Amino acid sequence: MTHPKPEEWDARHARGGRSRPPGHAPSPPVCADRGRPSPHALTGAGVVVTDPAGRVLLGWSVRGVWELPGGKNEPGEDFAAAAVRELEEETSLRADPAGVRVRAVLMDSVHGMPRVTAAVQVGRFTGEAVVTEPRLVRRWEWHEVTDLPGLGRPLFTPSAHVLDTVWPGLLPGLPPVHRYPVADA
Repeated sequence: MTHPKPEEWDARHARGGRSRPPGHAPSPPVCADRGRPSPHALTGAGVVVTDPAGRVLLGWSVRGVWELPGGKNEPGEDFAAAAVRELEEETSLRADPAGVRVRAVLMDSVHGMPRVTAAVQVGRFTGEAVVTEPRLVRRWEWHEVTDLPGLGRPLFTPSAHVLDTVWPGLLPGLPPVHRYPVADA
């Protein structure tokens, strides 16, 4: 059987080449899972948020690294929603979802496990950054973007990759990452 080219696809092909009686819609496809999968990857969002002066927000973590706000997706949550939720949970900043942009999806690995991180940029927010999870972050600070290469302290690798997505070339010598840019809709 030959299949139509995408540009030749029409309602006739959508019906499988068969005519249907009037008023009979095609049945939706039946989908099934293969059971609960074993954990294979970490997924999350790194959030670049800048203040009106153009400074970027970084947290000094209890692990001794600078990192962006962000974290893992909840089941069924997309990357933009995870970014908005994590930003508020970690900093009390409330992002306007209309001003949230997924810039790229990044993939590297940590301890043999694939890690998928969305680079998310927040354009508008309200509130003041405060430490809401002291077991994870000691303080939040606004940093000049041009000062990031000379922080003098390590950057959490996924945060560095996200920053390098927003400001390409700012942080030379980063570990390898697969970067998949997201086109604006």
